[in-house]
Amino acid sequence: MSATPDFRDGFTLALGGGGGRGWAHLGVARALETYGLQPTRIVGTSMGAIIGAALAAGRSPDEIEEGGRRLSLFRNVRRGWLSLLDPRPVLDRLAADLGDPRIEDLPIPLGVSTFDLVTGRPRLITTGRLVDALEKSIAVPLFFPPRPDADGIWCDAGPWEGVPVSLARAWAPDDPVIGVVVVGTKPAFLTYGRSAAFLRATSSRLGTATPAQRLTVRRYLGLLAARWTDPVVVEAPDLMIEPRLGKANALQFGHIAELAAIGERDASLAFAGIGLKEVADHAA
Repeated sequence: MSATPDFRDGFTLALGGGGGRGWAHLGVARALETYGLQPTRIVGTSMGAIIGAALAAGRSPDEIEEGGRRLSLFRNVRRGWLSLLDPRPVLDRLAADLGDPRIEDLPIPLGVSTFDLVTGRPRLITTGRLVDALEKSIAVPLFFPPRPDADGIWCDAGPWEGVPVSLARAWAPDDPVIGVVVVGTKPAFLTYGRSAAFLRATSSRLGTATPAQRLTVRRYLGLLAARWTDPVVVEAPDLMIEPRLGKANALQFGHIAELAAIGERDASLAFAGIGLKEVADHAA
């Protein structure tokens, strides 16, 4: 068994998706401060990408929590194209709050994960306008719309890799990874047997799409059916933090303080469990 890395020398923080359950990431960020741990870089998926973006922009957990109380996914949100909701009001608010930066200009290097429904491959976005990358990362199928461009049709990567550990390692192979998981991935049985055969047949009947084609409802459902048969990627980080959020619903975006408190508690237990001590300023 390999020794636990010295995370004080730097690490990549990999934050998974999970909707409202992702507010637990704020508590993890508070625990990192308490233990004097500063990520060298941050990789995020969906809600983890939103929290990670704010942290990479230099916002404190308290500032992010305050902003989260002003940011509602369900207030003044329009109906979307191929989805229940239009993310533009949320993205516009994030752009205003963070100064509409480019990813490469953030104080802490940030990678935003997304997944191409055409090729079935993930991608880590490390340059370009931040909110454009976030739009691709938060595109939870049927909830927020897919984001097509010349290179692919992009959506939330969470169903294929719940915590973006493999992308984090590919970006910085020498850095240890602290992962935070707040929600499970798609059921593994969809990738084999009768379930997978049914989805593949459904995809064939509906037809798929390429970035050059018009993305209709039929083709979108065909892509989703095909992609749900893709295997789930599970790569263990050097330390995984799993906040015990119980039955908290992914749609409970208003429960910020409660979920953050659980994240802070369980992250602190994880750090203490590997022998880390609180830094003097916090211990006092």
